Amino acid sequence: MVFSKIISIILHPLFMPIIACYLSLRLTGNTQFLITNHLNFIYLMLLLSTIILPLISIFFLIKKGIVSSLEMSNYKERFVPLIITTSWMCYGYYKLSEILTFYPLLKTELLCAIIIVFLAALISKFWKISLHMLGIGGCVGVVFSLNIIFGNLIYETIISILLAGILGFARLKLNAHNNTQVYIGFLIGFFIECGGILIF
Repeated sequence: MVFSKIISIILHPLFMPIIACYLSLRLTGNTQFLITNHLNFIYLMLLLSTIILPLISIFFLIKKGIVSSLEMSNYKERFVPLIITTSWMCYGYYKLSEILTFYPLLKTELLCAIIIVFLAALISKFWKISLHMLGIGGCVGVVFSLNIIFGNLIYETIISILLAGILGFARLKLNAHNNTQVYIGFLIGFFIECGGILIF
């Protein structure tokens, strides 16, 4: 049980966009394409728009009684915080759009991440999908598509799939979701990121 909780924290969906972007930059060797100042700004904006500002917003909603806890175990509470998170991510995308014109792969990843969170908000109106699996499914989709485009990333792909499996097991062990919610969450995240990168 403790292990499952630790895994759920380490692989929290809020961390997935910045992890996916970091992996795409490092694994493809494109960090030299962006000068250091741009890299710092990219990571700063990702940190703000995908983690810090959404967290602050959720804590505010908890204080106001709109959301009961950070885990949002009641899926009916998720719509508002997820829409707010989508808005913050759109803000980050807007601030980075000029820089990312020179790196369309990263731009596509961020856009797909925004789509994933927005879809999660809509789905959460009537069903409890696994946000954790949506997030890591997107990460696996990024690594998988990078392997198709650039090659030589088979080990990274296998590791990402194994981590997704461990996270899925952890969510089931905690009784946070059933099998369908875990599998559907992973597949939606995976196909949106993978499809977006391979197509665009």
